[in-house]
Amino acid sequence: MNEGEERVLAWMALLARPRSGPVAVRREVERVGDVLEVWRRFAREHPDASRLAFDLASERLVRTRALGGDVVTLGDPRYPALLSEIPDPPPVLFFQGTWPDPVPWGRALAVVGTRSCTPQGAGWARQLGREWSEAGGTLVSGLARGIDGRAHRGALDGPRGGAQVAVLPCSLEAIHPRMHEPLAREILDGGGLLLTEQPPGVQVERWMFASRNRILTGLAPRTVVVQSPARGGSLISARCALDQNRDVFALWRSGMGPAWAGNRALVADAEAHPVQDVDALWRALQEEVTGRPGVSCDRTFSANPAGIPEGCANVWRALSSARATSWLELKKKLGGSEQELERQLFTLEVLGWIRRLPGRAYLRA
Repeated sequence: MNEGEERVLAWMALLARPRSGPVAVRREVERVGDVLEVWRRFAREHPDASRLAFDLASERLVRTRALGGDVVTLGDPRYPALLSEIPDPPPVLFFQGTWPDPVPWGRALAVVGTRSCTPQGAGWARQLGREWSEAGGTLVSGLARGIDGRAHRGALDGPRGGAQVAVLPCSLEAIHPRMHEPLAREILDGGGLLLTEQPPGVQVERWMFASRNRILTGLAPRTVVVQSPARGGSLISARCALDQNRDVFALWRSGMGPAWAGNRALVADAEAHPVQDVDALWRALQEEVTGRPGVSCDRTFSANPAGIPEGCANVWRALSSARATSWLELKKKLGGSEQELERQLFTLEVLGWIRRLPGRAYLRA
């Protein structure tokens, strides 16, 4: 066994230990300075446990390669530099397909959105996938139903269908959702890449979807939220991108309904650059690259890009789409007169920005 293979198995075996997650393993290696030294110490101190972990790691590596895949670990020259910069990079990546050389990672664009998309959202996602890949970029999305699937399909429609990465919440053995198994095969046949941190043999669980999102946004300098309701995984992805100090764009124009409430919230909270359509996104990115006046990279957006009603921004920002806030909580948080608070709540409710719940509680619409 050469040293490269030994390092791969060391990472995998450390992760194969019971109750040994990626964060703990990475910190352990960072503290000692070398993954092989960490593994050798563990093997000396826990011979029985190390034997079981190494056997499981070896089995997973064999199963991955039997699928035509392979493994990339932290420290490998192929590991995406952008991903290594995030607060919690996955120590091990399992993949099938064509691994991009380092250059395309810098031209990656993460595209996220709801599974229950409207025809408009579906059309924009497909346009994004096709036009970004045609222009020499690499599409990164999550192979989910709705927006993700449409974006992957859009890239396949173009002349560079393989310029895309599908980041999975599951292992390579069990594509999720099952309905997208043919789409995954098309991506591979076209020269694209399937990528996951989950090893062969594990069952997909709910927490894996949120964990996957940090990888999806971590691979790209920019993330685009095509369509999101008030709650959903797309907003988790947007927050991951912000935590990773990446630019976030949201397709948003005045008058969009509840199906786009998440986009509106991202814009209203100054967490995303608003763009009216895909063509406007391309103009914004071009202005960013050329340095002409346009979208700023430091998230200093216009004061009220989403069009929050006059004088109501503080109330809007004090509310959440995930948890109802009572009138008393708002009064305590914001201060000011009761009459002014009532005026702002009434205005936001009438214009459809918030919902009033029983017990004088409020939720973003």
